[in-house]
Amino acid sequence: MDGNSALGLALARPESMAERNDAEWAAMLGAARETSLQGTLWHSARAAGVLDRLCEPVAAHLEGAAMVAQRRAEALHWELEGLDRGLLTRMQPPVLLKGAAYALAGLPNAPGRMANDIDLLFPRAQVERAEALLFFEGWTGAHHNAYDQRYYREWMHELPPLTHRQRGTTLDLHHNILPETFRVRTDPERLREHSVALPGPWRFRMLAPAHMVLHAIVHLFSETDWDRGLRDLYDIHMLAGHFAEREGEAFWQAFVAEAQALELAWLAQRALWLSRRVLLTPVPNAVIQGLEQARTGRPISPWARWAFRHGIRTRAASVTPWRDATARGLLFLRGHWLKMPPGLLARHLFYKAFLAEKEDDGDVRPEPERHG
Repeated sequence: MDGNSALGLALARPESMAERNDAEWAAMLGAARETSLQGTLWHSARAAGVLDRLCEPVAAHLEGAAMVAQRRAEALHWELEGLDRGLLTRMQPPVLLKGAAYALAGLPNAPGRMANDIDLLFPRAQVERAEALLFFEGWTGAHHNAYDQRYYREWMHELPPLTHRQRGTTLDLHHNILPETFRVRTDPERLREHSVALPGPWRFRMLAPAHMVLHAIVHLFSETDWDRGLRDLYDIHMLAGHFAEREGEAFWQAFVAEAQALELAWLAQRALWLSRRVLLTPVPNAVIQGLEQARTGRPISPWARWAFRHGIRTRAASVTPWRDATARGLLFLRGHWLKMPPGLLARHLFYKAFLAEKEDDGDVRPEPERHG
């Protein structure tokens, strides 16, 4: 079994890790490292009761990754405590997104997950006030030129990323989950209205179950960069399975209804198709049919299925490297096409290709596309 297939099966059925031989583990570990899933594998093997059946070097490697993820989670928890009692208390409680929300809520995809930053959702009218308050607590922006400021503040769904001057933590302030220029417009007020309080003493809120899964879908299926796509797909798989088990059919009914209300049924259809194929996610056929009907019965095109199937594979364990690279290229173009209308996209790409480096003196800054 190739490394990508072995990793997908390990995530779907952790007990299968006990069946892998040394060559399969070598390929699978490369794929897991590329997608930051080593710590997740350790926790999954332990929960499935097969940790003691793994060879000692593999178990030690996975445990080391899990320890790094735990230290990262502890640092994130400490950072969130500071934000929770700092100047942001002068504002209404924000909605905590993605990895930080998974960790504080104790969701099943959190153990071993490498969270890279903090994401907070505020109303559009309040997000710049939150930014101003955070400046007084040592948070500062890195995108200073006029084009980057306009790119974020007019076209994107978030402000320029903030970094703490002393600790280097990254913080993203969102006012929506998709760019202003995206093909469809989601209603951020609907997300905030249905948000729920985090368990425990936190002021933060988190997205409602259906919205949390939809945001995980948006995070992957609207993007240009699929380098860690399998980790994001695993989030979708685990969150959907957890909420479906907890709430039963009511979760799936709410999921389809909210996907329609937020105009995200077309992305949800693709995400659940891929999650079923790669991670064996137990999605009822009625849910898939409901999403197809929301799209006037249109199925996923053959080229899209091919691109998703190959684009989700890692480079480290690829057995079809040219196909996978082509698929990633198509997904890169697709992400840009969805994110901006043609005229604005052409202008943006021209700037990035010919003007940005001259203005920034060669300082390469990250795009606002891979967080969480």
